[in-house]
Amino acid sequence: MTFEPNQSKTFDITYRPLNMTTNGNKHLGSVFFSFPGGRGILFNLQGSAFAPKAEDIISQEVSAKTQSSVLLQVNNWLTRLQRFSVLLEVVKPEKPDPTVFLIGHKSIEVPALAKMDYKMSFNAYKEGEYTTKVTFHNETTGEFLFYLINFKVGSPGILATINLETPVRKAACGAVHVENPLNRATSFTTECKCTDIKAPPQQIVPGQSKGSLNFEYLPLHVGESTVRLTLCSSDLGQFHYNLLLKALSPPPEETVHFQAALGSSDSSCINFTNYSQSATKYICRSDRPDFIVDKTVSVLAGFPLGLEVKVDVRFEPHQLGEVRGQLTLNSDIGGEYIFPLHGVCTFPRPQGPYNIKGGGSVSIPFKNVFPKTTAFSLKVDNPCFNVKEMENIPPKKSHNIMVSFEVPSGGHPGPWFGKLTVCRQNPEARSNAISWVFYLKGQRPQSS
Repeated sequence: MTFEPNQSKTFDITYRPLNMTTNGNKHLGSVFFSFPGGRGILFNLQGSAFAPKAEDIISQEVSAKTQSSVLLQVNNWLTRLQRFSVLLEVVKPEKPDPTVFLIGHKSIEVPALAKMDYKMSFNAYKEGEYTTKVTFHNETTGEFLFYLINFKVGSPGILATINLETPVRKAACGAVHVENPLNRATSFTTECKCTDIKAPPQQIVPGQSKGSLNFEYLPLHVGESTVRLTLCSSDLGQFHYNLLLKALSPPPEETVHFQAALGSSDSSCINFTNYSQSATKYICRSDRPDFIVDKTVSVLAGFPLGLEVKVDVRFEPHQLGEVRGQLTLNSDIGGEYIFPLHGVCTFPRPQGPYNIKGGGSVSIPFKNVFPKTTAFSLKVDNPCFNVKEMENIPPKKSHNIMVSFEVPSGGHPGPWFGKLTVCRQNPEARSNAISWVFYLKGQRPQSS
């Protein structure tokens, strides 16, 4: 240092201790200033080194039940390698919480005058604020350094996403796995707003083990949706799962077959299984007028096992040949069912004989099976039988044909036979005329 005459100067000394002072001991040192002429000044130095402050205070916001990591820089201030043991602890709240986990290596070695990264993982099952402390301790020298990390734990996110795909009315199975880290058993309750999901209301998982919650997806309507399945525990909080659901169209139902002659009908009972969770009403629709069904059918709840329901369908054809159609049963709650229908219409079968006593008559019911008002011609092949001409018959309406019988003169004891033929009047297609035959039998009246 260079001084001017009668000048004073300040000499700065930095104290940078490499270890703490304990038991009243102090770091000792001195500084000596030598002046020209042999004079000098000596200053004695004393230093006290206390425990270090936190290297850093770190704050993070994380979700419950989601493991997050923090990288901490460990600095070796010595000119030789140091080995640190690592202590991980939760300092706030002070009461131990078995649902908070700190994970990291138990020790770390840092070369001389070097820096190394240490990775610590944090996982809390419940929401809240936690202060953790990570201490790196040199057990040989007693020296240490530490970090404080504040975690603000928010509501848990989605722990897993499960995809389920199935045709309607066919169950698909799924499962979620939940771990109980406690030393005792805990109970989980199930919450899901989707009525197509069937899950047990409660599940008990033993301590220190992993449990599985099995559930079923039984859709009643075609479509896609995303729903939330939540497991709730008073000890561990909530566990959220996303369910990606896709309900496909069902495979075709079995075809229902009918066979009837023109002018007659054939009935069959169609069975289907209702899975609705409450009583409902199905609207019944046939796309062909030849297949007749009630407009609605009321059913009781069938969830979850299913309730068998019967629907009567009548096949009443209006033309010869094959007829194909479908029956649709639809409910806002129970979904939709489609049944293919197949009918075969044959030529009308002869009917009778109808017995008529002399001087009497008989009424023969006849229905217009055609979809429009139709005229019919009546013809008998035996003059002993008389028939009254009838007017045009409205569609799907019945008419009684009156046939009378008179015993012919002579002593023939009888009986007498005849045939009534009913034909549709169709000038445009006489070669393809359709006729109905009714056999008649006349008898003498019994003597009193």
